[in-house]
Amino acid sequence: MKTTLDLDSVLIIKNYKLISIKKMLDKKGIFSKIYPAPKSILESCAPIITFCSEDAKKIETELNQTAIDFEIEKLEFDIIQELLKK
Repeated sequence: MKTTLDLDSVLIIKNYKLISIKKMLDKKGIFSKIYPAPKSILESCAPIITFCSEDAKKIETELNQTAIDFEIEKLEFDIIQELLKK
C-alpha cells in the first residue's frame, strides 16, 4: 500500500481538468493526491496531482488516450519534503 511518502512525481495539467483526472486515476486504482505545486516545479501555488513514479507509465498511457495537455515531472524528494524546502 502506498502512502504520501511515496508521492515523488507530479502531474501538471494545463487545461485545468484536475478533479476529473484525479477521479479517473482513482477509478484506475492509482494512488494520487492534490497538493499545491512546490516552488521547484512551478512558481505559482497552482494545484497539481502528485503520484508515485512507479505509476508514471500507467498515467501517461491513460492520458495519451485523451486530448488533455499534461506534463509529468519527477521530484527530488517526496511531495512533503519538496513543499517544506525553502
